[in-house]
Amino acid sequence: MDRPRILFVGQLEPFLTTRARRDAFERLGCPVTSIDVEQYLHTGRRRLDSLGHWTLLTPPVFGLNRAILEAARSAGPDVAWIEKGIYVFPRTLRALRRLGRMALVYHNTDDWRAETPLHRLRWRFLLRGLPLYDLHVTSNLHNVREFREAGFARVLHMELAANETIRCPEPVPAGERAGIGAPAGFIGHWEPGTERSILALVEAGIPVKVYGAGWQRAAARQGLEGVVQNRCVWGEDYARAILSFDVNVAIVSKWNRNHTASRTFQIPALGGFLLHERNEVVTRYFREGVEAEFFSSDGELVEKCRHYLAHPEERRRVAEAGRRRCRDSGYFEEDRVREILPHLEQALGGG
Repeated sequence: MDRPRILFVGQLEPFLTTRARRDAFERLGCPVTSIDVEQYLHTGRRRLDSLGHWTLLTPPVFGLNRAILEAARSAGPDVAWIEKGIYVFPRTLRALRRLGRMALVYHNTDDWRAETPLHRLRWRFLLRGLPLYDLHVTSNLHNVREFREAGFARVLHMELAANETIRCPEPVPAGERAGIGAPAGFIGHWEPGTERSILALVEAGIPVKVYGAGWQRAAARQGLEGVVQNRCVWGEDYARAILSFDVNVAIVSKWNRNHTASRTFQIPALGGFLLHERNEVVTRYFREGVEAEFFSSDGELVEKCRHYLAHPEERRRVAEAGRRRCRDSGYFEEDRVREILPHLEQALGGG
């Protein structure tokens, strides 16, 4: 069977996981027509972009929905793969269905159970459109169960992964490593529980640096002075930061009810040492003490951080084994897309 022709709708900035999935479909032989949502969300007109973000009813958003329909009519895809779909109107999905035999696929790495009124406002079209998809693909295991309980016929779990395009082309020089790195580091957004764990390291006297969004909301800003770098890192800078930390702490989002994050796989795939929050899912992917390390409490986080900082050779062996595991077990975006392709073909066949 020929590879399905795909209309791919998502944000296609370099280094995003969305872009990595689109590129994986292409490498695996799928003819892909792309709609880059980014150009409709960030027009350079700040007021218009802000209105589009919150109201979803600005000319660029209507233009996005027209572009999706026009691309579907001209390309005749077998699959419309919609990443997140916040800006896609339900009427656009219904119009796609009327065009003929085409599987509509919803993919989202975020939790659909919005908790705040503003979140629900921004997701109103997404939530109304959910019943119109033929296949629901999510990285959130809670959502798999909830979608099935909601009566959706086809629901698949697609695990998060490392992005092949995020890499460091050369070793990080010692001087640069000292500037951007630290004995321990965390890359990710602020949440209250994450702040508590980082503070536990600080109070234990372990030097740590944090990159990511939202940390201005931290309650203990004074205690985190010099720890929080007040910026995000992307692409090669992200890779260089990971490789400049002796211990990469990975704490998953409680807001998003995650078991894993992209960094769960990105850190070891780059050869970084992974110290991950323990749960029943992540421990399936890496052997504890062999390919990664895990912690279940702030006390254990501090204890294991101290141990591995004091034993660099042991840390190096675990990091190297973790990198091999990512390669050998297929923890990259292309591997995830390869796993999902038979299910797309099954959806097209009506099986």
